[in-house]
Amino acid sequence: MSLSLCYTALSPFCRKVRMAIEYKSLAFTLVQTDDPKKLPAWNPRAEVPVLIDGDTVVCNSPDILAYLDRRFPERPLYPAEARSYAEVRDWERTADTHLDAIVTVIGNWKFANLPPMPAGLMDAARRDIGVVYDRLQQKLASRDFICGGIGAADFAFYPHIASGSALDLKLELRRHPDVLRWMKAMRARPEGQADLAAAREWWSNRDQQDVDTERVNWGTFRLEWLLANGRAIGLRTQFARAKCFGPWARRTMRYGTRV
Repeated sequence: MSLSLCYTALSPFCRKVRMAIEYKSLAFTLVQTDDPKKLPAWNPRAEVPVLIDGDTVVCNSPDILAYLDRRFPERPLYPAEARSYAEVRDWERTADTHLDAIVTVIGNWKFANLPPMPAGLMDAARRDIGVVYDRLQQKLASRDFICGGIGAADFAFYPHIASGSALDLKLELRRHPDVLRWMKAMRARPEGQADLAAAREWWSNRDQQDVDTERVNWGTFRLEWLLANGRAIGLRTQFARAKCFGPWARRTMRYGTRV
């Protein structure tokens, strides 16, 4: 077995995959980079995480977790029973799409070289993320982990909520006590401690990282969230000035007049 994970501690999706691998107690090598051009394997989405297992390359965090469960079935990330599996995937998808859209859009404005944040965007983020956290509070009020036993849903939510907290998208003690309890329990686990150490190391060496702050990978769901909140002003200019990257960026530049 020779697993390699292309990874950056800046990405909640990378953190999710690393926590899942740690949970399965698998030996692996980290290939740490924030620059997609430096990846040892091609990802058409121009992003990490990427898992390399010998001649097999897997992109996209839920696909990586599904692959790991089939390749290494011990300590499963997904339940075998169909309804339980569907529940875990529903929560994982919520973290990967809705929650990520809010957290990453605000993070882009905090750390990338963008024009000033549009008025009202932070309020919209706090409103919408509060809805997700309210749902999570209802779920965790009667259980230790999101879907019963620890698994993919927990590893998907934890890094996004931790990142959101650093962006002033915080849980509220009176409103989300059980989510806060769950966060504390996740952070205390070996996977959580490894994740915390990696995040702290990245930020302590921020000036040495090769992260691109001039271009932004908006992603489909992030763009949808911006559009839904009427905050897409200026995006066309960013596309025209090659300030965006991703699998669609080259096509967008070619047909820029249609954006």
